[in-house]
Amino acid sequence: MATLQELKKKLRGIKSTEKLTKAMKTVSAAKYSKLNRLFGEYSAYSEKCFKLYKQYEEEINAFLPDMNTSAPPAVFIFSSNKGMCGGFNTEILNFASEKLKELPEGTLVFPCGKKAVSYFTEKKLPFEASYIFSDTPSAEEANAFLEDILNMRKEGKISSVFAVCPAYKNVMKQIPEIRELFTEKKAGEQKEESDLLFFPDRTTVMESISEKVIFAAVYGIILETALGAQASTLTTMRSAYDTAKAYSAMLETQINRKRQSEVTADVIETSR
Repeated sequence: MATLQELKKKLRGIKSTEKLTKAMKTVSAAKYSKLNRLFGEYSAYSEKCFKLYKQYEEEINAFLPDMNTSAPPAVFIFSSNKGMCGGFNTEILNFASEKLKELPEGTLVFPCGKKAVSYFTEKKLPFEASYIFSDTPSAEEANAFLEDILNMRKEGKISSVFAVCPAYKNVMKQIPEIRELFTEKKAGEQKEESDLLFFPDRTTVMESISEKVIFAAVYGIILETALGAQASTLTTMRSAYDTAKAYSAMLETQINRKRQSEVTADVIETSR
């Protein structure tokens, strides 16, 4: 059985952990709130762009560099930059590993995020290049990223583009999924035509929005990954803080009982 001094020493350690996790929980909450607001505002725009692209993809794709159908596909795997976010990265990387088995041999892999880069480096898995985005990704970062993808299309290096990323559901739930960034109209597929007025003309409008609608999808994925990572970090820090707090309370109870037991023993010894 632990002595009173041992219990006090353990309590001091747990108290330090409690303070640390509380501070990290506060920081995570602030970052999550900022990202959640940013993603909430941007996702509505991104969704409209996606619908516009699906409706006019054939015309929009005409203004983007052609895909080389004989080239390998490219897969961009998104993760967080830091740990301490529960199983967030593990789920994404395991999901990505399974999906890569389904893709053709020679598929070009691009880890995005420090944890994805570390995973491929440590396991000595080949990858073409890596991308690291900030914890609150900017439009400039996303634009540079998209430029690289479009240049690969222009140079005929890739046949299709996939993104393995987390689908954000809520602060407790992010589900890994694979998305295709560019699609082509399938034979016989009919698109719903809307009564839109194009100014100055349809061709000019399609040309001007071609990269914008793709950018919206790319930036949306980058933001969603950052939000999911921060949500997982917040959940993990909350759990760690609650656990430390509960353990601290348990130790304080044990110490108080130990003290009371010693005092009672002393009183009994003195009264004899």
